[in-house]
Amino acid sequence: MQLTLKRKTAFIAFLAFDVLVVIALIVLFLLRSERQNEAELREIGVTIYPEVRTLSDFRLLDQQGEFFTKADFQGHWNLVFFGFTHCPDICPLTMAELGQFYAGLDFSQDVKPRVFLVTVDPGQDNPESMAAYLANYSEEFIGLSGDPGQIAQLAAELYVGYSDAVAPGAAATSHEHEDSHAEEDAIEENYLIEHSAHIAVINPQGDYYAVMRAPHRDQDLIKAFRRLVR
Repeated sequence: MQLTLKRKTAFIAFLAFDVLVVIALIVLFLLRSERQNEAELREIGVTIYPEVRTLSDFRLLDQQGEFFTKADFQGHWNLVFFGFTHCPDICPLTMAELGQFYAGLDFSQDVKPRVFLVTVDPGQDNPESMAAYLANYSEEFIGLSGDPGQIAQLAAELYVGYSDAVAPGAAATSHEHEDSHAEEDAIEENYLIEHSAHIAVINPQGDYYAVMRAPHRDQDLIKAFRRLVR
């Protein structure tokens, strides 16, 4: 049976409407899945920023003594924690959880992240001490030290707060920033450094993408990371 022009037009309009309905249903399903994913991430202390935060350029030293800049974040998912090698509690606990997290990933299926410790004690921590410290947790972890001003700039852009080293009882000079959760750490030299405990997630474009808040547990980190990069 030959269709008239009117029937052909109606048929095409009917098909177009069906296609639009299917597209709308798919979009609604994806939005619902995304909201559910974000809600589940929030339950384990992870927040994806609505818009990524662009980082300024910087130049620090890695544990091999090589320069590390903003461009070196690109091409990888990066987990960045700020601490220091003499820290007696929050830093070794967090680094141990990060070590277990890293060991618990299956790199035949999982994306391979890079894990960073950026020192908040550049006066004491140099590439050699960072390398020795990180070897306790993973030979593949990266330590960043160097110019205090460059560290302060990166910390500010990742919402990391920390104080200068001070003797117990003395007033600290604070580098506190919004969303930071300060932890107080004492070291053998009898001074204190307060610093944030969250982990910043830098995406493969080198932008600040999400934050993982303390307390950190390796299984939660694995679950969160897989959801972030899927």
